[in-house]
Amino acid sequence: MSTRTLEDVAEYVEWQSQYKCKVLSAKPEHTFEDLGSEVKVWNVKTDVDGDWWVVEGEETPMNLYPQSAYYFSADEVYSFHMGLMGRMKNSSFNPEGFIKGLAQGTEIVPQLYRKLKMVSKLLDEANEIEHFQSIGVQCREALIELANAIYEPEMCKEGEQPKGSDFKKKGELFISHYLSGSDNADYRTYIKKMSEATWDYANKLTHSSTATMYEASTCVTLCISLITVYENVRAKIFDPFSKLSCNTCKSKSLTVVGDKVNDENILTEITFECQECENIMTIQLE
Repeated sequence: MSTRTLEDVAEYVEWQSQYKCKVLSAKPEHTFEDLGSEVKVWNVKTDVDGDWWVVEGEETPMNLYPQSAYYFSADEVYSFHMGLMGRMKNSSFNPEGFIKGLAQGTEIVPQLYRKLKMVSKLLDEANEIEHFQSIGVQCREALIELANAIYEPEMCKEGEQPKGSDFKKKGELFISHYLSGSDNADYRTYIKKMSEATWDYANKLTHSSTATMYEASTCVTLCISLITVYENVRAKIFDPFSKLSCNTCKSKSLTVVGDKVNDENILTEITFECQECENIMTIQLE
């Protein structure tokens, strides 16, 4: 069990800022125990240096991440941190395991998965500036591949079609097309920021003459995380029951217990059972 206190976390953040800021508050946002050890994500607010996530645990180094940059929730920063720390300390690095650990079960289409395996393998073998720069190039290529996989011409309702390698524009049009409406406004903003930051980070790494393994590892981790975000959006699009909840208790813990097909073997009806209240409800499909 982690024994670090609020004072320990506050001192760490202030030390990282070279004592140019003062911590106003720090509280554990979430505790994770799914990898065999306890890891805490702290929500830290400072007076002049913004808000930070601090991740620490009994078997993982403490590190901090800006909430205003790439990391928007305790879950996301935890996944990022564990992937990065695992890469840094694991001498028997497994590229596929690295990807799956960050993707958290999200299915990634084969052409993108192949790209990610290639760049993860490069990361395992990198030890020179040129290697790190090459990782930046490969991450950009993976993002361009992502853009071409998700984009359809009809998503551009006005103006010229984006160029083949215009990842930012294609990503923005995809998100605007599928996450429309005021309810999704914040999601669109977050994903756009994350997309721009990941692309810019890869570009920076590509041309950096001072990059280290840590920048390269961060770049690959960002790239995998971003592709996972877009794949999650795609999965939601094609999941007609993603918003379904029990019509009695509103729980989303539903299990399929039956279905019907018509004479043409087309699914016409699905029956769900709520795992919370055992309510049975049937959905008719058009």
